[in-house]
Amino acid sequence: MARRIRKTKAEGRIAHKKTIVDNITFDSKTESKYYIYLKELKAKGIVTKIELQVPFILQDKYIIFNNKVIYGSDKDFNKIKRKYKCPTILAIKYIADFVVTYSDGHVEVIDTKGILTPEFKIKEKLLKCKYPNINFKVLALVKNEWVDYYEHQKELRLKKRQANKKGGK
Repeated sequence: MARRIRKTKAEGRIAHKKTIVDNITFDSKTESKYYIYLKELKAKGIVTKIELQVPFILQDKYIIFNNKVIYGSDKDFNKIKRKYKCPTILAIKYIADFVVTYSDGHVEVIDTKGILTPEFKIKEKLLKCKYPNINFKVLALVKNEWVDYYEHQKELRLKKRQANKKGGK
């Protein structure tokens, strides 16, 4: 009987291979390939700025004192925290793979994915709720072309349905 090898918490749920490009360590090959693609667009003048690993605060840090929530942005936060030794609940952050500024001025927040984790799905919903005006995209590499992850999944489901209908007749 084959034994299952357990992953450590540091490895995460999905086995990614860390990749180094331009002395920058990327969490996955897909992410590094997208960086190379963006560099090509920058060389052509289509992209003006590439930012990596940009954090977005989804929920601020807070403490609970006298049954009230006091956020880290409150002017009395540190004073109350020290005086009453309240434990701090850490902020929830989403870290985008890329924030790309194009030559026409529009900005896109981009995440590259092979599969979506349950954690990502929750953070994506929180991100879209807190920052409704950002242009957020989830991209996948399909046959050496960058496509919208959700559109690609929709096409795969449609193909599967069509194949099932043909096979059932």
